[in-house]
Amino acid sequence: MEKERAKEQVIQAAIECSDKKLIHGTSGNVSIACREEGVMVITPSGIPYEEITPDMVPVIDLATGEWTEGKCKPSTEAPMHRLIFLNKVKMEAVVHTHSPFATAMSILVEELPAVAAASAPYSPVKVAPFEIPGSQEIAEEAVKAMGDHNVVCLLENHGLIAAGRNVSQAMSIAEYVEENSQIAYYTYAAEKMKPLPESGYKIMHDRAVKKLGLE
Repeated sequence: MEKERAKEQVIQAAIECSDKKLIHGTSGNVSIACREEGVMVITPSGIPYEEITPDMVPVIDLATGEWTEGKCKPSTEAPMHRLIFLNKVKMEAVVHTHSPFATAMSILVEELPAVAAASAPYSPVKVAPFEIPGSQEIAEEAVKAMGDHNVVCLLENHGLIAAGRNVSQAMSIAEYVEENSQIAYYTYAAEKMKPLPESGYKIMHDRAVKKLGLE
């Protein structure tokens, strides 16, 4: 995707995530890879999304991690986004949220099963162990938790991060996982959590793997 168009999409996606309560305040972040130009664009650090203009959006060199343009400082989670792009070469967008139910389930379980059919294509969702936000360690743990055949993971005591072929898909995956986390949380609290049978969710997961090009 062309860089200037990507900046507009990152701003719009961040606003939509905020409107959908996936992001509170300025705590989440959105990025898009412009692979032909060898860069990614990402939401700036600490700026209310409605106030961001394209010239404020940071641009980062994918190869080096260097901040090359943009008036505002990149999100502290830029290293995690960049490492995902380097490891998931068919993915073009990443959405990181601090959505409450995903965060709650990241504390309660080591792996989030599919309890809602809509999330089955991306299940089970592994939990990356806690590391300091913005560190290289959390980036590495996120990539490890995603593995070769998924594009989303929970971050322990932190939130979730999801990648997609475009920003709409990445945001949808984040929504599905948050919805699944909410249902899992309530059923877990009632001691009635009942994951989908493996024979059911695995078919949907395998289809998603193929669609995402993760075979």
